[in-house]
Amino acid sequence: MEQEQQQQPHTPSSHVLIFPLPAQGHVNSMLKLAELLAHAGLKVTFLNTHFIHQQLLRHTDILSRFAKYAGFQFKTILDGVPNDHPRVGGDFARKLFDGLELITKPLFKEMLVNSKPKVDCIIGDGVLGLALDIADELGIPIIQFCTISACSLWAYFAIPDMIHAGELPIK
Repeated sequence: MEQEQQQQPHTPSSHVLIFPLPAQGHVNSMLKLAELLAHAGLKVTFLNTHFIHQQLLRHTDILSRFAKYAGFQFKTILDGVPNDHPRVGGDFARKLFDGLELITKPLFKEMLVNSKPKVDCIIGDGVLGLALDIADELGIPIIQFCTISACSLWAYFAIPDMIHAGELPIK
């Protein structure tokens, strides 16, 4: 009996949706987490923006990397930034966060409501507040995953003290 159970292919039962901030470092960290969860036997949906997903397809072997995991899928969503925007420069972060709030947020909610199978848990990027808002609204458990290193986080918190102490800006 035990051998029969071991020979049957494992079908993932818990469905986790992972949604990183659409930036390379955030996506890379979340992809590694997605791979670990898929390897552990969970059904994983990795939600990317259209733009980031196209970059992954163009520059990596992303589809073959994850094809070996039963129940793993990529989905894409609009980020609200015009396609012709160069996605760099001083106004890009503002445009991205505005687009995520105005365009992506309602699409994300609709995606979760209509998801088959239903999403049991969301792992959202720690700086992506829209995932937390929608998860709370729909009653879906969420884990906010910090994709930056502890050292980077410490530096962000230390900057105001360094400015106050006159150490920044560097003269």
